[in-house]
Amino acid sequence: IIAFEPHSIYSMRLAKKGQLLTHHKDRSILTLMSMDTVIEKYEEYLHAEMDLGDLVKTISSSRRDVFPVVDHQHRLVGILYLDNVRPIMFRQELYHRFKIAELMSEPVARLSINDSMDVVLITFDKTNAWTLPVVDGEGIFMGFVRKSHVLTNYRKTLADFSDE
Repeated sequence: IIAFEPHSIYSMRLAKKGQLLTHHKDRSILTLMSMDTVIEKYEEYLHAEMDLGDLVKTISSSRRDVFPVVDHQHRLVGILYLDNVRPIMFRQELYHRFKIAELMSEPVARLSINDSMDVVLITFDKTNAWTLPVVDGEGIFMGFVRKSHVLTNYRKTLADFSDE
């Protein structure tokens, strides 16, 4: 009787050491992560009726490069990327000419506060985005998730998981 082993000798050695990453282990790690561990809460909000001058005041005291644009109920209406306004943001003569509504863009996707990490990673892959907004069931802005933060958290969780 000939027995077949589904894994190579190399894979078997890694498995015995607990270093073999399988699809199941990958999914297990993702289930250990939650939106709470990767979301960035924001104190700075922009409103569509604000102008470029208001934006410059906001960013002068911030270290962020992306800002949520919300209505007065804090529902997300758009996103403003600093890179998109950099060419005009130092031209004071334009401070009252442009409204945030003209400078913001529609997010390529919105994550739900209840999304699993599987959904988060799939959404990042589909959109090629590096930063995505998170909203609740009513569209209220909850924060942003950065792909780099998710991947860093994944690596940390993986390391913790492998140590067990």
